[in-house]
Amino acid sequence: MIPNADGVEPNEFTNLSGGATAWFRRMAAALKDVLRRFPYRVVHRSRVAPGDLLDFDVLEKGVYDYVPKGTHVHGPKSDFLLIRKNRYRVSLLPGQSMQTEWGVGWITEDNAAASYDRLWGDDDLLAKFHAEGDGVRKKLIEEIADHVAPLTCESARVVDVGCGVGDLLVALRNRRPLIRTFGCDFSERAVAGAQARLPEGQFVRHVIADLPYGSQAFDVVLCTDTLEHLDQPARVVEELVRVCAPGGVVVIVVPDGAVDDFSGHLWFWSDHALEAFLRPWRPEIKRLPVTKELMAVIQSPSRSTRGAGGVH
Repeated sequence: MIPNADGVEPNEFTNLSGGATAWFRRMAAALKDVLRRFPYRVVHRSRVAPGDLLDFDVLEKGVYDYVPKGTHVHGPKSDFLLIRKNRYRVSLLPGQSMQTEWGVGWITEDNAAASYDRLWGDDDLLAKFHAEGDGVRKKLIEEIADHVAPLTCESARVVDVGCGVGDLLVALRNRRPLIRTFGCDFSERAVAGAQARLPEGQFVRHVIADLPYGSQAFDVVLCTDTLEHLDQPARVVEELVRVCAPGGVVVIVVPDGAVDDFSGHLWFWSDHALEAFLRPWRPEIKRLPVTKELMAVIQSPSRSTRGAGGVH
């Protein structure tokens, strides 16, 4: 074949009339320009059925503000976040007030103590919060307590880091009535609520970083649906292990990052990513059967194991 004036060998496309060829080229150039300028591009499409994409907002990397600065979330959403429309993520215009028709949890997506104070200090909001998702949060509490109770001796010292209003400690105490309860949270209202529900317990307001407890102080250390909110989770895990007594357990629960879409979360761990993150502490990872959240159990070496040159 002899190339045409553009140096391209004739084919089905170039055999079209000159007008049609020019039209196709103009349309291709226009489409390319639109795609180049379009601000949001969906990746990780395999996670969402094509027909469901209309139900999502898509945030481009750099638009979503990661913490700490210059880093990205861990796991399948390292480039883009798919945020389910009208699920928590709500922007208020001047003159508008907070509404909860589309969910209560979005109130706390800024991870601010004042926002959690508003949630934990309002009985109506708290009732809606627990009722959302067919009561999935209550189901999660009961499910965690069912798994932790066999690991807990009757008079165990149990601390919940990020305790909220004490839901998990109350559920665990229903199964182990003689446990001694402790907790910390950065929300003043949460601490007050937990103290009111468990008057004999010890609860303190404290930002979760360096924990306000001595080493080896507790037999069971709980940290559930908390790590994914924190900018330095590895540092917090070190603290959880530090305050756990020899022979005790650290129990961590996080949402499954493959399906989690809450804007207030900074980390999105799959089961494999969670195992890799916690590998220095040799966790046992399991998926909770009802809520499908991920649970990691870290066994603290006994004194005899430590003395024999075991894991430190």
